[in-house]
Parts: sequence; structure tokens; C-alpha cells
Amino acid sequence: MCGIAGKIINPAIEPEPAATSAAQLRAIRQRGPDSDGSQVIDCYGRRVHLVHSRLSVIDLSDRSQQPMHDPVSGWWLVYNGEIYNYLEVRAELQAQGWSFKSNGDTEVLLKAWAQWGVKALDRLNGMFAFAAFHPDRGELWLVRDRFGVKPLAWGRLPQGGIVFSSSVASVARDIGSEIDTQYCARGVRYKVYETAGAGAPFNDVRTVPAGNWVRFTLSRSDLESCQGQWYDLNASVAAVSQSLMRYSDDEMLQQCRTLLESAVSLRLRSDVPVAVSLSGGLDSSTVASLARRGVEQLHGFTYGSPGAPCSEGPEVRKFSDATGVRVTYVWPDFDKKSLSDALERTLAFQEAPFASLSVVAQNEVYRAVREANFKVLLGGQGGDELFAGYRKFFVVAMREAVNQRNAWSMVSLLVSFGMMLIHEAGQARMYWQNVDRYRKNVAKDFRLLDWEPITENLWGTQEMTLSNRQIEDVQTWSLPTLLRYEDRNSMGYGVESRLPFMDYRLMELALALPTRLKIRDGYGKWALRKLVAGSVPDFVRMNRKKRGFDVTQAWIKEGIGERLRSMIFDHRCVLSGHLRRGGNLDKLLSDQALATDSTLLNEALMLAWLAKPIRDYATTPAGTRFG
Repeated sequence: MCGIAGKIINPAIEPEPAATSAAQLRAIRQRGPDSDGSQVIDCYGRRVHLVHSRLSVIDLSDRSQQPMHDPVSGWWLVYNGEIYNYLEVRAELQAQGWSFKSNGDTEVLLKAWAQWGVKALDRLNGMFAFAAFHPDRGELWLVRDRFGVKPLAWGRLPQGGIVFSSSVASVARDIGSEIDTQYCARGVRYKVYETAGAGAPFNDVRTVPAGNWVRFTLSRSDLESCQGQWYDLNASVAAVSQSLMRYSDDEMLQQCRTLLESAVSLRLRSDVPVAVSLSGGLDSSTVASLARRGVEQLHGFTYGSPGAPCSEGPEVRKFSDATGVRVTYVWPDFDKKSLSDALERTLAFQEAPFASLSVVAQNEVYRAVREANFKVLLGGQGGDELFAGYRKFFVVAMREAVNQRNAWSMVSLLVSFGMMLIHEAGQARMYWQNVDRYRKNVAKDFRLLDWEPITENLWGTQEMTLSNRQIEDVQTWSLPTLLRYEDRNSMGYGVESRLPFMDYRLMELALALPTRLKIRDGYGKWALRKLVAGSVPDFVRMNRKKRGFDVTQAWIKEGIGERLRSMIFDHRCVLSGHLRRGGNLDKLLSDQALATDSTLLNEALMLAWLAKPIRDYATTPAGTRFG
């Protein structure tokens, strides 16, 4: 797990700063605080820079340092991520005659690329973003994993070269990019920032799409580029769905259980201690329950306190008592300065705007993880998307049953929907606040931002099946943004977040399951609840209420509100092109308004980011430094 960066420039026409590699390293240093390296290679009259910052997790020796070169094939590699099945791929390569000097996954990836090229990617189970360069061929490949867990941005330099990095802000700075207001407006309106087609809040900063590659070909006269897709989730799910037709429900559930256990087991491969994230909910509790089989005295981290009923703490304490997982409760006693510092750190780490203060709470969890000397944390991200845990999926499933004229399914789903509403009546206000995101063709005006509202259809088309709508969440409406939050917060402290539910084998199978195994008896994620029986305590497994980070609205009055007002008022000149004219800022930015209106709070958070879109991580306040 690391940070990568690089450039291709023509030194004859493009001035090259003496500290080119150092400047790129500075932007990714927090992602890999253990060591760093760089390499400059001349090729066809151009100069290629490869830069790497390392977080040592597998093979802690210098033999896995990067940039890494294979003298047999001639390939160079800088790589960010983990190949969880690297031992199996290594054995396959050894059978092909390859030998290895290290015990890590970097050399396995390098030689797999040399052996099979793009076809090597189908063999990899992991999260990755890498750049592979071959001087003789004049080829630079940028490659991203199936679901975009790891970031990879690039852009064209003013003089015609290219720059790439794990840091979107670094690329934006290098190419002199402006703000992409459409990206920002969609994010405020729908809480959706990253999508399949947009991965950065800056114009002309491009991201390699999930499951894609971008190839640059150098010659003495040109620098050409092309893009290709190496993974198709829709096609893969369709193929698995076809194969499941010959299996019974019990057999399908058993396959899910086998793959879930394998996904967790693979992600326990590490040469440093592994901990888990806990929220008191089904997904993280499932990961923890399975991980504790392979980790003695498993340690968990949660945002909450056992003595704070509004937090996740009481549920996590019950889980800890039942399973023996030790827990660190992250529940800081914030004053105004520490709250302000936490907000500033999160803005700097994210390199992009975000919705809600829960992202700040998540940042605090990862700070506690690293302060406890853990570098690897397993989490439950992806479970809702895979197994249909979101409440909107009840409605989508009902629509599917109506389209299919399946009376039995309609009755069953109607009963499930009613049972869900009864059990979650206490959370009706929270659901009502989110209804606007799903109202079709409603362009809700902004009150602080002088932008044209946009419209998106988060329900999907009328004929869309539940499985296809889940795929949309994986590719566009949910996971891309959540994965960005998780990656930037974790890597800001040099912590590797591993997500078993993002295992592509499990992803394809879960999405392909029939609707009857996803929603039943008033439960979403019915299949997951069924297959973890006996592993996850029933008070978690059969709890219908969803949980997430609970952040007290007192934060607004305790300092966040004051800090947001300061950021906005102190930068009114910078923000003048974005601020809506005629609005009563004093009233709209009051603590009461921000605490009671989540949409207004998100607009204020956007303005705070716009006040300084590119922040220097090294100067963020009160951040623990590592490495």
C-alpha cells in the first residue's frame, strides 16, 4: 500500500524543475511514510520520472522497494495496493520459469505483467493502481483495479507532457486546473461525487476508470494515448447469474459463505498486525467475526462510546462482550480548536469536497488506528451494495416484481416493506431527509451556492432489475464516493484499509443472487444474515436497523459552525464567483440552520473546500506524523 506518481516531459521544450520528483513525492508522502524512491529514465528524447512512497505491509525488507525493475523483461513498476492472492500467482509464475528475489507482491505483479501483459489482470485478486513502463517499447501503462478502490489520476502538462499521481490535487496543481463545478454541484445535491465517469473535482484532471487501463506510447515526434477496459462487471454478473440457475438456494448460500470466508482469509495476509473497523452493524461485525478465527486477540476500532447511547458504542460493547474482540472507542472530547483541526485535516486528506461530518469522524478513527501502531484495518464497506442492504432496494425490488407480474414476489416484498417501516419508524426523520435525492427530475435550488442545480435519476430506469440497480450503486451512485472517503482518510495516516466485500468473486456472486435471497421477511441483506448464522451474534445478525457513524449535531455549536463561518467569510473574495447573491449568510450559516438542515451543511462544507481547494498535507494542524 503506497503512493505513486510520475511524469513524462520533453526537456527540450518543457522546463524541468530541479525538484520534479521531490515535489511529486511531497504530495503522496503520507500514503507511504516508511520509505520512498524515484527513477528518471530517458526515452526517445523524453524524460520519464517514476516516484513511489512506501507503506511496508508485506515483505518489509528493502528487496520490495520501488520503483522496481525487472532486468529480464525490461519493465519498470510503481504500484499502490495489495494483491491478496500473490502467493498463488507467484507459484504459477514459478511454474513458468520465473525466479524471485523478494517475498512480496510487488515483484509478483511486475513479473506477472511481464509474462502475460493485460491478461495478467484477470488473475489478480486485490486492489491496485500501478504504472508500468518499458523504455525500449516506449510504453507507459496506467492500470486501475476492478472497482477503483485505489486512486489514479493523470493530466496533460501545458507543454504536452503528462503527469500522473495517487493525488488528484497534485495533478491539478501541475496542470493548472480549475474547479469542475458540475462535479461539485452533483455532489452537494445527491451526495455523489465520484462516479464511473468523473473522479476528480478539477477540470482536465482525468482518472483511470475502474477496470480500465490507459497506455501512452512515446516516439521522437509524438506522445499518443489510448484507453481500454479490462473488466466488465455487468458481463461478469450476467455470466454468474446464468450459472446459478442450476443451483438450489442452499447451494447458492453455501457458495457465498465459502467466498466470504476466503475473502476475509486472503485479507489477513500481512507481515504487520491487522485490526478491524466496527460499527455495531452487520457488515463490519461479519468481517470481525470471521477475522477473529485467524487473528489472536483481534483488536477493533469504533467511533463511539459505551456510555453514549446516540453512538455506536453500546452495540459494539455488546459485540465485544460476546466475541472477545478488544475494542478501542474513539470518542474525543473536542474543544473548538481540536474540532477545527479535525475538519482541516479531513479537507486536506480528501483533496475533494465531502458530504456530512461523518467523514470527519471516520478520519478520527483512522488517526486512532495509526496511533495504536496498526497499519492494516479490515472494514465492511460494500456489504450494503452487494447484498441489497439499502432501504431503496425494497422499492426497486417491488418495481421489478410488478414488471415481471410475479404476484407471489409482490406480496412477499410488500410484507417485507411493511415490516421494515414498522421496525424503523423511529428513524423516519432520517429517511425523509434523504427523499429529495431520489425524487425524479426535481432540481432543488441551492441557497448558498450560485450554481444551476442538476438532475439525476438515482432510482434507475423503470425496467431496471434489482441486480442491475445494485450494479449502478457499485459503479456510480454509492461505492465510488464511499471508497474515496475511505482511501483518503486511511492513507492520510498511512493505514491500509482492506475490504473483504470488495472481493470480485464475492461481488459477482452476491449481485447475481435472485431477489428472493436478498430481501425477505422484512430484512434487507437476507442472504448475508442467513449465511453468517452461528458466526455473528443474533442481536446483530437479526437487527433490522441500519447503523453508520453517529456524529452529534453538538459539533456544530461546539466549534464546527464557527470554523465554517470563518472559512467562508474570510475568503469571500475567492468565493465570490460561487456564492449566491442576495442570501442572508448570517442566518443561513447560523449554528441552528447548519445543525437542522443537512443539505445546508453540505453547501457550507463545499464552500469551505472551495476556499482552498489544494491544501498542503504537511501544514495541516495537529496531525500525527509518521515515518
